[in-house]
Amino acid sequence: MPFGAIAAGIGAVASIAGGIMGSQQASDNNRRAKKAEKEQKKFNEKIADKTNEYNDRLDEVDKANYYAMRDFSYETSLRNWERGAEIQDFKYLNTLKQFEKSQTIGLQNLGLNAQAAEQAVAGEIGSLNDMFIQQGFQTETMMSALKQTLATALLQTEEQGVKLAGILTSQKFGAAKIQDSINQMSAEGSFQKESALVESLIAEGKTDLMQAGTSKAKAKQSNLAALHRGLMALDIQLSGKSKQSAIALAELNSQSSLAKEGVQLNIESINNTIDAALEEHDYNNRVMQANMQSAIGQAQRNIQDIALQKEVADVNTRASMMLMPERLSYDPVPQLPPERIFVERMEAIPGYVPPAAQQNVWAPLIQGVGSAAGVLMGNVDADGNWRG
Repeated sequence: MPFGAIAAGIGAVASIAGGIMGSQQASDNNRRAKKAEKEQKKFNEKIADKTNEYNDRLDEVDKANYYAMRDFSYETSLRNWERGAEIQDFKYLNTLKQFEKSQTIGLQNLGLNAQAAEQAVAGEIGSLNDMFIQQGFQTETMMSALKQTLATALLQTEEQGVKLAGILTSQKFGAAKIQDSINQMSAEGSFQKESALVESLIAEGKTDLMQAGTSKAKAKQSNLAALHRGLMALDIQLSGKSKQSAIALAELNSQSSLAKEGVQLNIESINNTIDAALEEHDYNNRVMQANMQSAIGQAQRNIQDIALQKEVADVNTRASMMLMPERLSYDPVPQLPPERIFVERMEAIPGYVPPAAQQNVWAPLIQGVGSAAGVLMGNVDADGNWRG
């Protein structure tokens, strides 16, 4: 047998063996794939069971946690609400105590303001009373000085009256003395005139006894002439003495007038002193009244200022006082929230496992046989003979 035929036979056998082995390998692969498919399905079922078990546990735990947290949150909110109410009550009581303290201090301050205002007003009134007392003493002093001045003036006026009475008395007695002298001279003159007339009548009687004639007429004329001369001399004498008496009376009246004028001047000076004292007293009274009116007006203004200062102090005190605290209502009582709706987790199902890929166990065998046939056919010529 030729070597080519042997080699071809060997190749054909090898191809057929390879096909058989490929077929066996494909069968083994198919068996392993089928086993792997079964194992994957088991594993997927196990995983699905574990997942469902875990999800069921999660659902239970979620519900338990939810209800526990819901109860805890509600109880915590309730405790916080109760604590907040306690704190709110405590703050309100504290604020109320502060309000009461503020009211007490404010009322005390208002009382102190009123007391200070009363003391200030009493001080103003006391100052006015002191001024009244001072002016009372001044008025008493002024009145005493005025009384003393008036008493002195009255005494001086009485002295001037006595002096004037003495002057008038002296004038009266002097005038009476001069008048007596005049009357005496008049009486002596009348007596001398009567004596002259008597002597003239005697002489005329004697003449009448004479015989009528020139000598008788001359005698009468001579008697008449002598009478006239005597009367004229007497008149002249009386006239001179009358003038002297008149001059003395005039001097007396002049001296008396001058003395009375001096007395009048003294009285006028005393009256001027009295008027000046009265005017000074009246002026001092007006000054004191003006000072008192000014002091009263100033005291009234001071009292108004005191009242204004008290009002401002009261306003500031009331402004600093706390307002009556208002009690707030409590926050709403915590409520349980609406219960949560639970949705159970979707049940897990085993994952899809694709069918195991199966290899054709015949294809390697057919391929091997085909290869063997091809080898054999390649070593045979067209006539069917082995090629050498």
